[in-house]
Amino acid sequence: MPLFGNTFSPKKTPPRKSASLSNLHTLDRSTREVELGLEYGAPVMNIGGQSLKFEDGQWITAESHVMQKELEDMKNHYKRKK
Repeated sequence: MPLFGNTFSPKKTPPRKSASLSNLHTLDRSTREVELGLEYGAPVMNIGGQSLKFEDGQWITAESHVMQKELEDMKNHYKRKK
């Protein structure tokens, strides 16, 4: 047992693998979309059984378009009754 020597000597780490040979990072956005089939739509998430969609900077329910149409139909129906 050495008095002043360091008994801990870790092994050298193996060299890192070479960089990726893929050239996808050099392609422009439109070419990547064509090559990889990337079509970005509005983000959608489901919380508690309700589907929410991000449009125009706000989270709205995915069914809001259906509800707006129903509201318009109801308004038209009441206008016809008067």
